[in-house]
Amino acid sequence: MVKAMSKPNIKDFMLVIDESNIIVSVFPSESEFSSFINKKVESIITQESITDFQNFIQDLNQKNAALHHQIILNFSDINYSCHINGYKDEKTSLIFALFNTSSDEEIYKKMMHLNSQQVNELRMLRKNMQLQENQIYDEISKLNSELLNSKRIIEKQNSELQRYNKLLKQMSIEDSLTGCYNRRYFYDYMKESILPSQKDVIHSLVMIDFNNFKTVNDQFGHDAGDRLLINFVILTKDAIKEKGEIFRIGGDEFIIIFYDMDKEEVSTYMTKINNTFSSNSKIASLSYGIVTFNESELNHEFDLSNLVNKTDELMYIDKKYYKKNKESK
Repeated sequence: MVKAMSKPNIKDFMLVIDESNIIVSVFPSESEFSSFINKKVESIITQESITDFQNFIQDLNQKNAALHHQIILNFSDINYSCHINGYKDEKTSLIFALFNTSSDEEIYKKMMHLNSQQVNELRMLRKNMQLQENQIYDEISKLNSELLNSKRIIEKQNSELQRYNKLLKQMSIEDSLTGCYNRRYFYDYMKESILPSQKDVIHSLVMIDFNNFKTVNDQFGHDAGDRLLINFVILTKDAIKEKGEIFRIGGDEFIIIFYDMDKEEVSTYMTKINNTFSSNSKIASLSYGIVTFNESELNHEFDLSNLVNKTDELMYIDKKYYKKNKESK
């Protein structure tokens, strides 16, 4: 049997072991026993010390601390007698192997107490860190909630903005009284849709002006005149439907563009519109001029102005004819 050395030339060290008594770490790291990391503690204990070591582990598990157990370690076929003391923290245990110190139990207790204080401080630190993490999580959750609310507010504001923009666009192209397109949109529409087209397609433009509209306003008031304008737009939209568009140029003047229709077809529509309008008003009637044009021949704004002027002239010729015919009666 190899003789155990009671005072070998070897430094004290500490083992960190897990629940299976596997050596996880050795301090100091340059210790002669560092090579036993990842091995069981029992592998460095002599057979005659196994029982003492088991008693040590039993005390450690029951009390979380075990003091002043003497065992014999074996290293490089040399047995070393030492005292071991231990402290258990949850699933990890610390074992102090002391070779070169007296067996003063008070010293061991102070060591264990100091270690216990350190572990308690560590636990408190972990607890504080957990509290801080929870606080940070709460702050992040709060910020996320505020961000989500801000996003909803922004989305609502964007929706309102889109609605207002749509309303503004509608107001910019529609006549506020009658609901038909206005003068500005007529010219924008012609410049954007008709002038660039260059298709070989026939359209017709109609300029309309009310006869005796001032008389309606003077005798029945402007509200009656407004209702007359509104009713005219309603019946015209119903008559032309998808065949064309109506625009209010100003006052009691309107323009209708008929798509892909010659003068004869447009005359039929206008006769129907005029008859319906006259049946609703015993005073006012319509004068209008019709001009047919080919898209391919309308190339410049100058051409557009000439087209409108020509239509306007024909309308005034019809208006003069109406006045002359009325005076002759």
